[in-house]
Amino acid sequence: MPDDLPRSPSGRVPRWVVDEASGRVVQQFGPAEPFRPAGGSGPDEFGQVWTPAVPARRRGSRPVVPVLALVLLVGFGCTWWLTDGLSRAPAGVVDAAESVFGVQLSPGLRPVPPPTAEVVALAGEAHLTDEGRELLYGARPELLGAAAFAGRCDDGHAAGAVAHDGAVGCYKPGDESIVVYVPADARLHGFVVETVAHETLHAAWNRLSPADQMVVTPLLEAEVAALAPDDPMRAQIDGSVGTHLESRPTELFAYVGTQLWRDGGLAPALEAVYARFVVDRAALVAVHTGFLSQLDTMRTDIEAAYRTLVDSEQANALSRAQYDADAAAVADYRAEYQAKAAEVAAMPEERRARLRLSWRWWDGTDLPMAPAEQTLATAADLLARDDAELPAREAAVGAAEAAAAAERARLDGLTADFDTLQAQLDPTGSQPSSS
Repeated sequence: MPDDLPRSPSGRVPRWVVDEASGRVVQQFGPAEPFRPAGGSGPDEFGQVWTPAVPARRRGSRPVVPVLALVLLVGFGCTWWLTDGLSRAPAGVVDAAESVFGVQLSPGLRPVPPPTAEVVALAGEAHLTDEGRELLYGARPELLGAAAFAGRCDDGHAAGAVAHDGAVGCYKPGDESIVVYVPADARLHGFVVETVAHETLHAAWNRLSPADQMVVTPLLEAEVAALAPDDPMRAQIDGSVGTHLESRPTELFAYVGTQLWRDGGLAPALEAVYARFVVDRAALVAVHTGFLSQLDTMRTDIEAAYRTLVDSEQANALSRAQYDADAAAVADYRAEYQAKAAEVAAMPEERRARLRLSWRWWDGTDLPMAPAEQTLATAADLLARDDAELPAREAAVGAAEAAAAAERARLDGLTADFDTLQAQLDPTGSQPSSS
């Protein structure tokens, strides 16, 4: 300690003097209190008169908020603004906030735009509850045609296309977003509704607590195990899971929720979980079975019509063959008749009068033995009959053939339409649309 420090008459060097001389900064909470002798006011050890400080009274003054409490309050306000208030702010405000704070907000904190009328309608058709709608709207669903959809679902929880391997929608947990492929043909609208519901259930699975997931997973496995070995859902689940076995529970939850219904529902505990997100699951599954039934009906109708057409074409072929054979027979008998008539006409009259002829006509008609002129006259009548019937028969056969050709063209068109419709279930095989 330096010897030139101020000392009290008693020889004690106050602590504050040492601290001040050594350059130490002493943090004091409240006003610094000068060194004073015991016993109240009066000169201190250095001859200074000490008077207790009395704070001035202020009209209407409020207690001063401690600095730490103020910091906590401001921090809480900023946290609320970033996590809740900012999510309701306009996009421009969010962009400015990101610039000011130098951070990139997670997608879940960015403002959620109001759902479009199309999305609201789809939520209704998917029979979503308020919680289900909240998940769908919060995921900012994008409804895209084939061209815009390409490459958008290369990751995330993807829904597999019916009868195809390509993805038709996905829920991306990272940014909590949903992307849905919309086929150009409006007849596949039910397909879109199902995809929206499927992806919403992926988001719902992420909302379930780990305890709920542990309860639901074995129930889902049991329901799938009860399916027929060739049930298409098995292949769909396997295709969506692929090598990512950790995704199997959420895929089970989405596929079972949108495609499987039994009278009375599934396991009660499972239906209770689904009820949080879907108002009427039987009606939702009916959307799936409905558009599949539409495709199945189209296919079976076309196949049945083709079978009928084949029968008609075969009958027409037989009619054509019979007509051609009969026309050829008539031509042959005409030639024979003309030859025989010429021969008889060249005979002397006496011989001609004695000549008797019989004939079996090409169609089996018997011409019994009779005078030659009588038999030839009957043959001439049969030729006249044939000449009148053959053109009508040919016209009928031709009309039947034309009708069959028209039916084949119609069915070929329906087949092409069905193939195009079926191909649109896979965005990689469909024509781009502006949906």
